[in-house]
Amino acid sequence: MFCIPIMAQDNSEALAKMKRAASAADVFEIRLDTMEAFDLKELIDLSPRPLLVTYRSRSEGGRGILDPEVSSEYLLQAVRYGADYIDIELTMPSPLRSRILRERGSTKVIISKHIESHTPSLWELEEIFKKAVEAGGDIIKIVAYAKSWEDNLRIVKVIPLAKKAELEAIAFCMGQKGRLSRVISHLMGGAMSFTPFEYGEESAYGQIPVSEMKKILRYFNP
Repeated sequence: MFCIPIMAQDNSEALAKMKRAASAADVFEIRLDTMEAFDLKELIDLSPRPLLVTYRSRSEGGRGILDPEVSSEYLLQAVRYGADYIDIELTMPSPLRSRILRERGSTKVIISKHIESHTPSLWELEEIFKKAVEAGGDIIKIVAYAKSWEDNLRIVKVIPLAKKAELEAIAFCMGQKGRLSRVISHLMGGAMSFTPFEYGEESAYGQIPVSEMKKILRYFNP
């Protein structure tokens, strides 16, 4: 699936961007940590595509500075309002995470871990994956930063790990060299490819705009 991140300051801007990008998206990701004000119910009710609600903390590469108790309440609200997906960081305290999981209903939960400085060893990635599985979500997301081309090949090994565990996975590298893994991950069956609608709308370094990504993929899937 192509997930288009929506970076906006308020509902009006977010909904306008969703309307413009709806024909290119399978899913929208609304980044609450970038918003100055928001009405979650309105965003979920009016989104023209399934919605992934994310509050990305600063420690994981986002702009969020709120305590986990507050950000977890936002995610609980998203569940109660019928969000299709929510993203829970693996570092969220276990009692808060467990409460959200108990109440998730039909909302699919992504358990995520972002490493901005490097790509861990395969052993370390496997350990992160095990902890994410134990956390109890539906989709495992592990994102790292590529310093070498080889990092791309290592990160995508998370996808077959997830398939063996009968789970879905999102796994790729950030950064200029990490763009390769975004393509490989999609081809290997990664659950979502994060692709901005156009240049300048990226939520992370190395994202490929959705129109460009689809052009690249046509070479492999004619």
